[in-house]
Amino acid sequence: MIPLALVAACIVLQPAKVGERLRAVSPDELRANVEALSNFGTRHTLSDTTSPTRGIGAAREWIKTRFESYNPPGGSLRVEFEELKVPPGIRVPNGATVVNVVATLPGTRPESVRRLYYIVGHYDSRNHEALDASGDAPGANDDASGTAAVLEAARVLAAHPLESTIVFLCTAGEEQGLLGAKGHAENLAARNGPRVWGVLSNDIVGDPLGELAIPAARVMAKKHAGKPLTAEEDELVASAKEARRVVRVFSEGLPRTSDPQALSRIRSNSAEYDSPSRQIARYIASIAELERTDVQPRIIYRPDRFLRGGDHSAFNEAGFAGVRFTVPHEDYSRQHVGVTERDGVPYGDLASFVDAEYLAGVTRLNLAALIHMANAPSTPANARINTKQLETGTTIRWERSPETDTAGYEVVWRDTTDWQWRHVKDAGNSTELILPLSKDNVFFGVRAYDTDGFRSPVAFTMDSRE
Repeated sequence: MIPLALVAACIVLQPAKVGERLRAVSPDELRANVEALSNFGTRHTLSDTTSPTRGIGAAREWIKTRFESYNPPGGSLRVEFEELKVPPGIRVPNGATVVNVVATLPGTRPESVRRLYYIVGHYDSRNHEALDASGDAPGANDDASGTAAVLEAARVLAAHPLESTIVFLCTAGEEQGLLGAKGHAENLAARNGPRVWGVLSNDIVGDPLGELAIPAARVMAKKHAGKPLTAEEDELVASAKEARRVVRVFSEGLPRTSDPQALSRIRSNSAEYDSPSRQIARYIASIAELERTDVQPRIIYRPDRFLRGGDHSAFNEAGFAGVRFTVPHEDYSRQHVGVTERDGVPYGDLASFVDAEYLAGVTRLNLAALIHMANAPSTPANARINTKQLETGTTIRWERSPETDTAGYEVVWRDTTDWQWRHVKDAGNSTELILPLSKDNVFFGVRAYDTDGFRSPVAFTMDSRE
């Protein structure tokens, strides 16, 4: 039995094909898309829908056209508007029709086509007045950056479908209460159709320095002038450099749809940190390490930031696993504010503040996770440890994944105080493994792998009498 990291380093996961897709991500494309979205002036959910150049109507037409341009001749990318009627509320006093832009790339494997993986960004914007539908609200970082990441992922994958279905979702109404994502997720949950296996929501992913930007720029100017830096200034430079290499990934601990019985079982298994959303977050971290992405995830064990929210929450509330990507530092003088300048300092969510190279790194991280998840077998169902009798060893069982290219399964484990899976044992094609380890001392999980070496996210094992 050897550490998980050593096993992962030896796995051949079609590096040429994955790397080729990641290298196709273009900072220039991302920059152009952020600027184009910002140039609509405002994309407030209640803004003009008839102008060809300003307002949310023009923006959604542009997004739809952009998606359609990525579809190669004979391609399978389907693009459509999704209209949702929203009743009157605090931020939509007269009600509204919220329009999402949805692009769907069907999976290539028959038994995987009904598995859906989402990459999401909201294309609406707002300024300091939540109901100001006419004032400028360029929304470059919040969230033209996330929308640009979704568009770029579609451009890269459109001609190269994955085994499972990928949905590229650009939502409206996020700033008015997650309206587009909520309606979409609730409709999915109400249908007996394809199942959502994971949601990657990108919201505020273009400006990594945030509040560090201005002081860091001043320090760098001092450094370039040949002046010595203080210890505090050296630390600021190091922090700014590190910020360009990480993105926060938020995930819920307890599934929001858990009923009292489910919560009781979660508590009895000490599984408060092992929701399906948390497994996706851990998976993203392992794939980032494996693919050596230039932007690495900083895993945050919280569903979101305090006093803020995002579209992943709407999917969580509908019962779907999902995470949020957000920059490591935020600057609230550049979010939900009017566009102005004070004392020579610009304020507002402007395209000039978005770092296209960093945004490309975040997009590559999303793509790496999508490619691996969508090409891997399904996460094994009913993963469990046998607790029928007292014994010092542990018997782990699970159900087979339905994909015909499933080659085997692995049991993983970690200390109860550790955040990441550290150890692995190959179970071959069996659905049971007995280990000489105490079930009391570690957490166990199970994952599937296919003939190409792609691994599924981990299923946390719960107690069972069989």
